[in-house]
Amino acid sequence: MAQNYLPLFWEDDYCQIEIVPFENKEYILKTIGQISDLANNSRTGFGFTETFGRGQMPVSTFSEEIRTDYLEKLLTGFEFEKAKSINYDSHKILDCETGLTKAYGFSNFTVFFDTEDEFVKNIWLSISSIVSVRQCDLIKLALYDLGEECEMVLIDWNSLELFDLRDKIQIDKYLNSYWK
Repeated sequence: MAQNYLPLFWEDDYCQIEIVPFENKEYILKTIGQISDLANNSRTGFGFTETFGRGQMPVSTFSEEIRTDYLEKLLTGFEFEKAKSINYDSHKILDCETGLTKAYGFSNFTVFFDTEDEFVKNIWLSISSIVSVRQCDLIKLALYDLGEECEMVLIDWNSLELFDLRDKIQIDKYLNSYWK
């Protein structure tokens, strides 16, 4: 049987849309301000003259001891497909069965996470245009459950926006930007 779901993971997208513990909220807001200031002060007509290294969150996802099997069960409960492999940087295939990086989702939305022992180390997303109401509803419910049960927030470092995953209105606001 041919595999239909082969998510693409670009190294530059690692933790760019990140799900982290709520306790990091103040740190994230402070970092957003620092990034905005640096961007405004280093902007040129061709990009930026400075870069910003974000560093580690004060409270790591790993420290929350979210079990890999818990997250897998949550995602498959909302019909997210388990990827057997990941297309890494468009030239290498990672094995999700034996490797530390896992992927669950749909062709247009993937939850990636890396693991250490039986725990989740980091969680990040890859999102393209959402065109199915049913998939959008499943994504919203999965994100809300993750927010409620594990007290998580979503930080989109690309847009410098923070969303509390315990708040369905904030989840709607975030996902609405991906509707076609």
